[in-house]
Amino acid sequence: MRITAHHAHLFPTQVRPAGDIAHLLSTLDACGIEQCVAFAPFPAQMHRQDISPSRWLYEEIAPHGDRLFGFGVIDFARGHLQEQVDEIASLGFKGIKLHPAFQHFNVFGPEARQVYARAEELGLFLSFHTGVHFDRIAHYDVLLFDEIAWHYRKLRFSMEHIGGYSFVRPALAVLANNDHDKEHPQVYGGFTSIFETERNYLWYLSPEERALAVRMAGENGILFGLDFPYNDVAKIRQGIESVLAMDVSETCKEKILGGNLRGILGID
Repeated sequence: MRITAHHAHLFPTQVRPAGDIAHLLSTLDACGIEQCVAFAPFPAQMHRQDISPSRWLYEEIAPHGDRLFGFGVIDFARGHLQEQVDEIASLGFKGIKLHPAFQHFNVFGPEARQVYARAEELGLFLSFHTGVHFDRIAHYDVLLFDEIAWHYRKLRFSMEHIGGYSFVRPALAVLANNDHDKEHPQVYGGFTSIFETERNYLWYLSPEERALAVRMAGENGILFGLDFPYNDVAKIRQGIESVLAMDVSETCKEKILGGNLRGILGID
């Protein structure tokens, strides 16, 4: 089965050696993954603050343009938010990675809404971290993603981890509430770091909850993600095997493991 995976965090070698491009490519090979989306590091994770993380990612993955597809990031501290969105689009990236807890922004605050408005205009896809991540929960309450979908009707985005162990039910409500177009969803659920409890206990979803997510979002509304390098080869293989073991059609499995993502990115 052709696998195109979402949600790989990429780092400079000097920042996180096991998270650099060489390790990502070897992980993809070991797991039988043909293509994936790579996220730029956040500014706080960069070894030099004078380099744009999005531009660094562009230069890093350029030689692998048929296999790696970039998502940029926003530096909320730098301001000029719509210009940053423009830069991401100018690099040919298809989307933006947003982590409200790590980046300490209110998911429906005025700064974030500037990003959403411009991303909607440019047709960029957004991927949000959802679920507990040690910041003020009121600022990234899962139900706020329904507000995003309501106010930005043409903006498409994913809720990675689907709220996690603590907030899966309201996250499923958001998926169901915005399942207006089953062929071209607006809100996607990210099957990322939800398959085991050893390390990912905060985001683990049971097999029953995963099946319910497919039912709520529709078979076109689920994306499989890696969370590289936080998940190693064994954990990524476990995730793939868990999808393959689901009681859904082979077509649905193919969509989860890459078909849906390729549709979003417009790649063959």
